[in-house]
Amino acid sequence: MQVQKAFAERFVVEPAVYKEKPLFSLMIPVYNEADIIINSLNALHKLLESEDYELIVFDDCSEDGTYDKLKGAIRSLKDPEIVLMHSVVRVGKGGSIKRAVDMALGEVVLIMDADLSVDLKDIRKLVKEARDTGEVVIGQRSISDRFTQGFLRVVLTLGYNAIVRLLFQTGLIDHQCGFKAMNTDVARKLMPKIKSNGYVFDTELIVVARKFGVPLRQIRVKWTDRRLRKSNLKWVKTSVTMMKDLLNIRRVYAN
Repeated sequence: MQVQKAFAERFVVEPAVYKEKPLFSLMIPVYNEADIIINSLNALHKLLESEDYELIVFDDCSEDGTYDKLKGAIRSLKDPEIVLMHSVVRVGKGGSIKRAVDMALGEVVLIMDADLSVDLKDIRKLVKEARDTGEVVIGQRSISDRFTQGFLRVVLTLGYNAIVRLLFQTGLIDHQCGFKAMNTDVARKLMPKIKSNGYVFDTELIVVARKFGVPLRQIRVKWTDRRLRKSNLKWVKTSVTMMKDLLNIRRVYAN
């Protein structure tokens, strides 16, 4: 089966040929990841080359040559099962994931960040749980794993999760982990209902799933910070934006 071009004016899809429908579609949204994306692709290919999967990489209008690097890397991989999507305008992490879900051929969709901060061995665990249970399965990071991000960011994270639990009664510990899996039909039911494409996308996915009766489960995963620490000022500003977005979600789902 050949993936056709889609979203003609805004997206480009590099054709990939599939021997059969894959078990799962692994989705990685990327923006300005030129420094790490090749190592990430190689690590995934090495780990999963015997697995029944497809890889969908969505480049969200990167400005550092990420897209060109991706095209070169994909050509160099042996027998790739890869779809490369590219937006010529920013659509955000959420927008990237929504469009990747539209293209997915797998029975399960698995979403993860480009830096591969979670233990890759957990990929199989999340896929199996999502397939067998029909639940949205989300990674749960321990606070101790996150201390390398700095004290202020850990405090802001704890505060954010406490506020989400208070506003939406989720009962969950971690609302921001980008590592999650769900059956593709579930993903296609939920994605159109999520309005946020930015920082609170992962949280709104949880809220929407609960609103429409889709069961959720968190599974503890090993997590390692693989990015350079950003300034505390940036995270304070980001946290203010996230709080405003949370209140908007609360207004929408108040009833």
